[in-house]
Amino acid sequence: MLLDALYAQTPVLELVRKIGWDAVISLKQNSRDLYPSAVRLFAARPPDIGFTEQRDQKTYPVQLWDTEGLPFTLENPEPVRVVRSEEVLDRNRYREGELTSHSTDHEWLWFTTLPKQVFPTQVIRQLGHSRWKNENNGWMDLTKHGAFKHGFLHACRHRPKQTIASVEREPVSNHGLAAVTLILLIAFAWTSAFVLRHSKLARRDHLTAIAVAAQLRAWVSKTPPPIGAPD
Repeated sequence: MLLDALYAQTPVLELVRKIGWDAVISLKQNSRDLYPSAVRLFAARPPDIGFTEQRDQKTYPVQLWDTEGLPFTLENPEPVRVVRSEEVLDRNRYREGELTSHSTDHEWLWFTTLPKQVFPTQVIRQLGHSRWKNENNGWMDLTKHGAFKHGFLHACRHRPKQTIASVEREPVSNHGLAAVTLILLIAFAWTSAFVLRHSKLARRDHLTAIAVAAQLRAWVSKTPPPIGAPD
């Protein structure tokens, strides 16, 4: 599982362990125990690995730190592994009509349940950066083209109420929102799979996924032909 720093919580770790999965989770300042401990530890020693990466016609000098056995929180001292990546983006850009070199520093931290013996430091870095595919190719597309917006997420806000022991009435659990959200995610996944793996229109006519989805919507919106009664 590739998760944002929002999910750097004990219940998430417990769930990951319970279902037998592993996770790579972004580490930021909201982790008030693990983040400062990792920052202080890595600042006191040189990087474990250094290399230069070429990607998208850009150059990235990379330095990596990796350590295991850091306690997750004071209340939950379960040991986790932390990886830090310090990256410099070197690129050329035009300033006042002249081509000049420009460098931008980036720092990334992740913690993971994956063992170092099986998943090297470079792999954890790749997995950590791969989470952006969830944002760009998943949630961003859903928000822009799939009506997955703020108003949609509150479509189930009008819930029936139930009476509790104190004779007060309170809204029932909001299971409807989860159900509607899951239906939208399934529809998005099926449509994407159809376009990418099956659609002849996309391969032959070079149609975009949005164009194919619009044709599918128009087709399912048509009134079905009348069916004659049997003799």
